[in-house]
Amino acid sequence: MRTQRCIVALTALGLLLFGWLAAAPAGAAQPASQCFAETGKCIQGRFLDYWQSHGGLALNGYPLSDERQELLEDGHTYTVQYFERVRMELHPENQPPYDVLLGQFGRRVLRDRFTTDIGVYRQTIAPAAPLAGQIYFSKTGHNLGGRFLDYWQANGDLMQFGYPLTEVFSETLDNGQTYQVQYFERARMELHPENQPPYDVLLGQFGRAILTQADMLTGDFNFIYVTSEDVRGRLGRPIAPQAQISGATQLFERGQMFWRGDKHLIIVLAGDPQTGQLIIDARQVAPYFADTWQEGQDPGGGPAPTPGLYYPQRGFGKVWRDNDYVRSALGYARAAAESGYTMTLQDFERGVMLTSQTSEGQFIYVVNFIYPCNSCTPQGAYERFTPRSQ
Repeated sequence: MRTQRCIVALTALGLLLFGWLAAAPAGAAQPASQCFAETGKCIQGRFLDYWQSHGGLALNGYPLSDERQELLEDGHTYTVQYFERVRMELHPENQPPYDVLLGQFGRRVLRDRFTTDIGVYRQTIAPAAPLAGQIYFSKTGHNLGGRFLDYWQANGDLMQFGYPLTEVFSETLDNGQTYQVQYFERARMELHPENQPPYDVLLGQFGRAILTQADMLTGDFNFIYVTSEDVRGRLGRPIAPQAQISGATQLFERGQMFWRGDKHLIIVLAGDPQTGQLIIDARQVAPYFADTWQEGQDPGGGPAPTPGLYYPQRGFGKVWRDNDYVRSALGYARAAAESGYTMTLQDFERGVMLTSQTSEGQFIYVVNFIYPCNSCTPQGAYERFTPRSQ
């Protein structure tokens, strides 16, 4: 009986091998892949190896993208693939198994949850005191215990999830329900008491959230945003792709004005060329000034009392004349008229990126709106960057 079973097994194996060899092109290896009708995407090669050996669907989710080339936080381009809960990155400079790493999205997603309250975000990530019966990670200053510790240890620990970034706290998630959660460098664990173990601990879909952002970012804007945690924190998530619009700008003694033609709004920046303050429209408590000047009205302008300086004209001039704090902050214009150009602009949750083109060169401005607390008056700031092509 045992001999008969062996003969049957060997015959079946031989048929499988014959079928594989017949299907493969002569002289070519057949790459292993796995495809999913749920998203219409496939996994292959090292990403498939990692997916299968590190929790599969439960920990990583379905693939959301094909393999693609993407600029990452270290300023280098890698082959990556997005999944519902992770982004896998191929790092050929590392030896296996460390040639596949996961994107560290935890801090980024956590910051996005606190859109208007920076203070609460800082409190949430502030180091805590060690707790009895839990593991304390001095690297981030947080504890890990209970069901989250069980899950962390059973499903890949540091390599899969990274260090904890917070203590356990209550958070209302996208489904409108409130759960106990804890953020890690690569994941958010959620405690779902309505489920039986091991499904009482679920993971947030970080991969889906970051893929949506990545698809809207390109070029120098992408480089600045991806490589600077500070810029990401100040701007928040992109809410639209970058666009080419009609723009204008004018330099002043102590700042610069921008006109965005798509919405007829004026941005006023006051400070040195590199950094400074966004001047808020005090009447509307808004980060922009409406351009209310119309053709046929007095354009203003002309030489100022100081030689080589000018009164601004048209829309810039009207904002300047109507708001004494704008005049005080900027001083006089350094050219007789504004300069028109094609502006590249992208809107974010808490600000905007835009290109500037003047006699002094081409630059990129990151302009963010700062909301110190939910009930406080908005403030703003800017930082200037030089495009990589210069």
